[in-house]
Amino acid sequence: MKINLRKIIIFITFMLSFVSHGKLNVVTTTTNLKSLVKVIGGEKVDAFSFSKGTQDPHYLEAKPSYMIKASRADLIVSVGLDLEIGWLPLVIRGARNPKLRPGAIGSFVAGDFIDTLEKPKGKLTRADGDVHPEGNPHFLLDPLNAIKIAKEIMKKLSELDSKNKSFYENNFKKFSSEVEEQLVIWKKMIPKNVQVITYHKTLSYFYNRLDIENVAYLEPKPGVPPTAKHILSVIKIAKEKNIKLAIVENYFDPTVANRVAKDVSSLKVVTVPVTVEGEEDIKNLIDLYAKLLEIFKGG
Repeated sequence: MKINLRKIIIFITFMLSFVSHGKLNVVTTTTNLKSLVKVIGGEKVDAFSFSKGTQDPHYLEAKPSYMIKASRADLIVSVGLDLEIGWLPLVIRGARNPKLRPGAIGSFVAGDFIDTLEKPKGKLTRADGDVHPEGNPHFLLDPLNAIKIAKEIMKKLSELDSKNKSFYENNFKKFSSEVEEQLVIWKKMIPKNVQVITYHKTLSYFYNRLDIENVAYLEPKPGVPPTAKHILSVIKIAKEKNIKLAIVENYFDPTVANRVAKDVSSLKVVTVPVTVEGEEDIKNLIDLYAKLLEIFKGG
């Protein structure tokens, strides 16, 4: 069999050209991270989120389909801070993609770049509930943290795809400028001394950035279902402080909040999205922040 060397060279050149012009394949653990990857990467990346906008990313299953996705990825972007500890290591192990292993070039852990809130002191036990030892992992609900992580994603994409470095840098500049400008407006939208009750500690960073006071949680401890005794204590706080707003993240059941509202005439229960794609019209993080502001600006 005669080998046509010229055809082989043409084929190899074509394949190398295809690879060099291909998009970076990125998988993320949440839609919020996917949003940042798309904002910075634009048409230079394909991004896929393991979790949907209506799912609690703590409790995903390590599906074979996730492993297949990860096996083909150039980069995996995760929250870290033990948020995905129950399933992500299994996905990475099953993917058999050495680039995605912890510390490898294709692994990016956003939580490594954050000064976290609510970092517990002392030794933790199961009695403390689902507490994260390194602090609250919902840091992307602070717009300034989104800028911080977007910058680090820009650096990582530039490392993996240096020829498009200026493209990623320009996208980051546009995003950071827009968020900073909007944040000035958003802060003016929130009345002073807003107090709320929330189901879980998902919105801590958002509250901290916009000076919203959370006076009580419907969970007695993170991940622990409300008891009758705890519900009564929340009712007492809501009455004493005349709280007008109870917030339930959209992957939790609002039944307990509605139970409290029956005894507190001033209380309005609102179910809110806390992730991109948590509602159909929330396409990115700026949409998400704007949606939350609409809820809170009325106090």
